[in-house]
Parts: sequence; C-alpha cells; structure tokens
Amino acid sequence: MVEVGAGGGSIAWIDSVGALHVGPRSAGAEPGPVCYGKGGVEPTVTDANLVLGRLCEEHFLGGAVRLDKQGATNALKKLAEALGLELLEAAYGVIEIANASMLRAMRSISVERGYDPRDFSFIVFGGAGPLHANALAAELEVKRVIIPPSPGVASALGLIVTDVKHDYSVTRTQRLDTANLDEINATYSRFEADARAQLARDGIAERDMKLLRFMDVRYVGQSYELRLPVPHGKLSRKDLEEIIAAFHEEHERVYGHAERTEPVEMVNLRLEAVGVIVKPRLKRLHKASGPPDNAVIHVRDVYFGDEGLVSCKVYDRRRLLFGHVVEGPAIVEEHDSTTVILPGYGAEVDELGNLIILKM
Repeated sequence: MVEVGAGGGSIAWIDSVGALHVGPRSAGAEPGPVCYGKGGVEPTVTDANLVLGRLCEEHFLGGAVRLDKQGATNALKKLAEALGLELLEAAYGVIEIANASMLRAMRSISVERGYDPRDFSFIVFGGAGPLHANALAAELEVKRVIIPPSPGVASALGLIVTDVKHDYSVTRTQRLDTANLDEINATYSRFEADARAQLARDGIAERDMKLLRFMDVRYVGQSYELRLPVPHGKLSRKDLEEIIAAFHEEHERVYGHAERTEPVEMVNLRLEAVGVIVKPRLKRLHKASGPPDNAVIHVRDVYFGDEGLVSCKVYDRRRLLFGHVVEGPAIVEEHDSTTVILPGYGAEVDELGNLIILKM
C-alpha cells in the first residue's frame, strides 16, 4: 500500500518560485475545504471539483450538506490571479496535479514492481476516488474501471466481510543450497500448529482454515527480498532447488534481469493463516427495459480541460438498473460519492450495480 497526500482536503498552494502544489498539507475535517463553510480559507481539491462542476452544491451527501460554491470560487480566484490563469484553468490545474500524485503512487505499486496496468482492471472506492478514477485510468491505459455501489463506505464493508488472518514470521538467513532443512520444516510445522490453535480460538472450523507458506529470498549480499510461495508438506532439497529457480524467474520479471550463477539465500520464513468467514450475498439489480432517461436528475456544465465547458447529464445512481449504459461526458451522483465519466467513455451497470467505465 502507498499513501498519497492528495485527497479531497489537500490544500493547493504556490511555492516561492511560483509553482503550484497540491498537498501534503490538508484542511482535514475541521475546518475542511472552503466549500464546507466551516472556516476553511485555503482552496482544496474538493473546492476545485466543485468549481469545475463535478460536484453539485445542492446534492452533496444526498442533499444533507449544501456546499458554498461562491466561497470555493473566491478562494480559487486568488490562486488563479497569482498564477496568471483563468479561474477554471487554475481549478483544473489543481485536479491535474492531484491526479499526477496519485499516478506516481499507482505506478510505484504496478510498473515499478513489474506489473503492466493495462493487464488489470482498476477497482475504485472512497468518497473522492470516483471523481478521479476515469482520468487516472486513461493516463495508465487501464481498459476497465470498476466502481462498486456506495464506494464511500467500501472500506467499512471490507472490514465486516474480510476473513480472519494471522501472520507468523521468523528470520533465518541461510544460503538455500546449503540451508538446514530440518530447521525449516520444524519452523513451518510450529507455525502451522500455532495457527490452527489460534484460528480455533477465533471460532473458525477446520474446513475453513487456509495456511499459506512463504519465504523471503534474495541474492547473497542484496538489501531487499522477494516473497515466494512455498509448497506444503515436508520440504526436500528438490523443493529448495525449485524455490531458487522460481526466485530467478521472479527477479527477472520484477527487475528485468536475473543472475542465475549467483548464490541465493532465504531471509524470512512466513506463514499466513486465514480463517474464511461466511460472506453476505450482494443485492442484484433488476434488468433495465430501456435507456436510463429516468435516472437523469438535471443537466449542468462541467469543465474538461481542452474540451472546455461541456453540458453533462447528471444521473442518480439509485435509479440505474442492470444493463443501463451512461454515455460520457456525464456525472453519476449517489449519497456518499460522485463519479465523473469523461468524454469518449461510457459506464455500463452490471447485475451487482457496479459501474464499469470503458472507452467507447
């Protein structure tokens, strides 16, 4: 996981040489963005989204909170004047810089670890995530963006449906070709016995226990390791040879090269003990019988950079049904989040209510 100081409350500011920055300073919840009307005076990412038309001053949090668009506009005007830009250009610049920070973090956990983002789907959650998701996916050339229902509370949902998990580890730095097999096998056996006893105390039935072995491996003298899966049962010399071979392959995949003649050493032995819990069944939507016209709340102008101000339909996500297709540019609002669909993209609604954003 990588944290980024570019959330909705991140403050936009200008440094001593006149360059625009976003974050890591944040307005937090108190006083929060200027548009919250709680005393904030410095423009934030949320203020920029509001000024650009991506958020609605009247429908924020399902209408429970009315945003102060004029206050946000005044704060961003000062920023724009200092930068010599028009208001919307400055607000758009704030969003672009926030997106750039998020892109750096996304590349650090994908490209820099040997994964091509184009091979994966992008699952988005958090209240502000869907405001930026389409733009981030476009930059990374991710072909499919999945936005679950109520993304603002997805983390809370994850907490109540996640499996029970315990981690066990010990450091045993030894060359793998001469490693003490008896010690390795004894360590994994001890971990597994402790794990089963702990999961039983957690109320997990034997059939719902999953024990996963891993080993942190590196070339002798390296300062970083790669984690590799380890087979179950009593390990043999052949198993260690296969782990060495797997390490070379993984090193080449992650870093682009491997030194197959160099000695390899294990550093840590690990065990993940997982207790699988019963998962709730997710609600399925009714099949749509026509276009999503009934889900349109209103129409408003939204700023999209080179495209300028574009008239966009705004949809109530609660009224969207399985099979509906929302063509961009468009805005989809729900109680805890707002989704921006860029020009040239569209969002399909699947049976579970996920919005699937695709290039049209």
